[in-house]
Amino acid sequence: MNKNFINCLCITTTLSLFSAFNSFSQQLERHEDGVYSNQHITGVGSSTVVYHLTSSLGTTILAELENYLESMNAITQVDVNGLDISIQFKESTTNEMIYPFIQRMEMLYINRNPKTR
Repeated sequence: MNKNFINCLCITTTLSLFSAFNSFSQQLERHEDGVYSNQHITGVGSSTVVYHLTSSLGTTILAELENYLESMNAITQVDVNGLDISIQFKESTTNEMIYPFIQRMEMLYINRNPKTR
């Protein structure tokens, strides 16, 4: 009985560790940087990224957007020139790194419903 208990314990432990390892490896799965690219962005790979607007935004929305971006710790400077928003980061960028910033910026300010402005 003792041998059967130890074998059962070993099998249970092995299955448990395999399940945990499999779950952990899925969390570490990485995608290529191109998956996170955005057609409106240029300058990825440097510390200065430019977002090109397709249409102009109101001055109050641009001011709100500029304040929002400048409040981020990773961003040192924001300049708005016509339809271009220049964003200076503390370090060189990748598409994956700036993806959350750009997605949130588009959601809150650029693609926002005009009725809620």
